[in-house]
Amino acid sequence: MYKMQEEDFDAIVVDEKAPKCPPHEVVKLYYLGTHSDYGCVKCKMKAYNLEDFQ
Repeated sequence: MYKMQEEDFDAIVVDEKAPKCPPHEVVKLYYLGTHSDYGCVKCKMKAYNLEDFQ
């Protein structure tokens, strides 16, 4: 699983023509060096629990 800063995740532009989720492409999000959430780089869904992506 990749790590990504929240600012970088928020800057991602979702392409409407891209294949939809699932399967999610989940990354671990960090804010100021602390793990904050998980996020999908395909659909920009954020969740605190990893199980929400299944």
